[in-house]
Amino acid sequence: MRCTDLHPRKNHLVMEETTMTFYGYMKRHYYNKTGRKADLANDMAGDEAEFPRRVGIKDRDGHGVIRRYLEGCRACDACLDVFEECWKEYAECEKSRSNTNSFRP
Repeated sequence: MRCTDLHPRKNHLVMEETTMTFYGYMKRHYYNKTGRKADLANDMAGDEAEFPRRVGIKDRDGHGVIRRYLEGCRACDACLDVFEECWKEYAECEKSRSNTNSFRP
């Protein structure tokens, strides 16, 4: 599945700029799966009440907000490494989606 498949445009003549949050990205890509990234996604979903779910690439220091949250929860270095890897993927996905959704008459 491509990142752009996750954000269908409702009207090809009107660009609608919606951004997926990091939480939404992780849940869509890794929740209920196996592996290191899935472990992070499943932990995030398990902490849904406290995790900064509405934070994304468009937020001022969104990366820092989530990183500080994980550090405050005493996440291990391996978890923080997975977070960094996933944030990079997420940012690239949002960037490519944004470029794909450019106005085309």
